[in-house]
Parts: sequence; C-alpha cells; structure tokens
Amino acid sequence: MTLGESASHFVEIPEPIGAASAKLHRVTWFFLYLAWLRRADAEGRRLHRDKPFDLVFHATYSTYWLPAPATTYGIPCVWGPVGGGVVTPLRMWPLLGLRGVCGELLDLISVGLMSALPATRRTWRNATIPIVQNRATLQRLPDSIRASARVLNHAFFTEVPAIRRSGQGGPCLFVGSLVARKGPRLAVRALAYAPREVRLVFLGDGTQRSGLSRLARRLKVADRVVFEGQVSRTQVFGWLAEASAVVFTGLREEGGIALAEALLLGVPVIVLAHGGAQTVAAAATDPERAALIPPGNIEVTARRIGEAMGRFMHAGWTPGDPLLDRAHWESQLQLAFQEALTSSGPNPGARVRQP
Repeated sequence: MTLGESASHFVEIPEPIGAASAKLHRVTWFFLYLAWLRRADAEGRRLHRDKPFDLVFHATYSTYWLPAPATTYGIPCVWGPVGGGVVTPLRMWPLLGLRGVCGELLDLISVGLMSALPATRRTWRNATIPIVQNRATLQRLPDSIRASARVLNHAFFTEVPAIRRSGQGGPCLFVGSLVARKGPRLAVRALAYAPREVRLVFLGDGTQRSGLSRLARRLKVADRVVFEGQVSRTQVFGWLAEASAVVFTGLREEGGIALAEALLLGVPVIVLAHGGAQTVAAAATDPERAALIPPGNIEVTARRIGEAMGRFMHAGWTPGDPLLDRAHWESQLQLAFQEALTSSGPNPGARVRQP
C-alpha cells in the first residue's frame, strides 16, 4: 500500500433510488446505508479482482452494531473508528423529555437486535485491527475482540485554520444543535450557578430553542443568554477567538468535532465526562484547561459546570498552543495500519467471501 495524495484513487458509489426520502428518519437511513453498502461491496470486489488490495479500511458509518463486508475479503482489515455504544446516563434522562426518552429506548432495542446479527458478529471476529471511538463502545465488544482493539476517536484528526485568540473575559459558548441529546438545558441550568458576569452564547438552532428561552426566563438568566442561531463554520471560529470557554453537555456523544476544534485552537473546554466527549477531552495536553464534569444529579452537575464557567472566565488564560496533539494520534493510526499490513491476514477463522 502506498500512502500519499498522488496514490489516491476515489471511486464514487451513488446512493440507491429514493435516498432523499429515506433520510427523513434515522431508522430508514440505516436501511439506506445497508443498501448502499451492498453496492460499495460489489464495486470493491470488482476492483480487488482487477488489482488486488493489500488492506481494506472500513471507515464509514461509525457504528459497531452494523455488519461490514470489508472484513470478508480475506486480507487484513482495519475496521473503524466505530462507535454506537454510548447511552445517556440514567440520571440525565429527565433532560431528554418524553420524546427523547422514547428515542433512547428505541435505540437501546435496535442496537441490541442489530448487534446480535450473525453478520455483525462475523465483522467483529474478522477485523484484523478494530478501532473504537470511545471506551463505552469498547465495553460492548467481546473480551477476545477488545484485546486487539484500539481507542482512537475520529475527532482527533480534525483540522482548523490558524486564528488569533484573545479569550480575555469573553462569553462561554455552546456550539451545536439545540436538541435534547446535546444537553442545552443543562448548559442553561449551569449558567444559573455561574457568576453574574458570565454570558452564554448558543451557536446553533433546533427544536429546543423556545423551551430554552422559557427556561432562561424562569431561572432569571435570560439577560445573559444569546441565541445566534445557525452560523457558518467561519463564524464559529470567530466566536472561538473571543471565548473564555466552550461548554459541551452532550448526553450521548460518540466523539465531538466541535470539541476537538476548540481544543486545537487552545480554547478551554467544559465537558460532561461521558462517552466520546470524555475520550476527546481527556486527551487534552493541558488538563487545567479541560474541565471534565462527571454526570450525576442534574442540579449538582449543573452547579459544577457553572463553577467551571466562572473559573475559566476569570482565569485570564494567555492564548497558547493547541490542546490536542494531533501528530500523536496520526502516528497511532499509522501504527494500526502497519500492524494490520504485517499480520498474516484477517483474524483466524475469518469467513472469506470470494471476490
């Protein structure tokens, strides 16, 4: 296998007919993905017949509970990073609302059924090097698979532009959709425990916006909350340049691109220590600038987040180096590929489909 842009060859696999309608609901989206995967597999085997591959890398749809035909080519396979093992902490369920709780239960049932499929189990066994997004997903795999798996979150490979930061006394930011699973209600509750000079700016929009406005008024923090709505990525970077900290209260995050972007720009972060967000924030090169708040009682958790918001606003950090060592994680990914290439092939007992 040759690495480098000059050696890259991309083959586009069109989506099946009716893809736009299927994307209206996440359940039908998964069936669409499985249909697309059959197309991709057929094209991959045609290419493999013409010019045999050294290794297969399955990187799409990061869920551990879906089968991946990439592991059945009879050659080494790097599978991942896959997620799908994170669930909302039980004590945080009141933040989801009725609709969110129903969605959580549906997901638990669906994941349980899909992960029991023989094709999914074969994928686990056949992967030469499994890569998982976080430890929650790692714990969902059998002991024999965990032994060869690596925890390597896709957010570690995020790229950001160079910006000039001030970060002196600026607002705290919430970057993301205003939907229940992102935990914006927890962020507003946290603001009520923060010093009065702390402001919270929401960059994003969603179904919870009106409810958040009502909650802010009830908690008497409406004058300290700003809803900017949907903004461009360029505008987000502009806000990050002035922010004291960024608050991430996602209840079931597999990773966190916005979190990684903040860390790469040297912005302090306040993170609900759960799932993939915990994995990303725990990798910060300066733990003093990454407050990991364990989920527990909602009010206690909100108070701890609010205290961290005040602490970072008054810290007066001098803009410094990135808080993520991207080069380290790139070397870990390269090592996984090298180990797969030098292996004798797929895991022992792999069931090989002939191309």
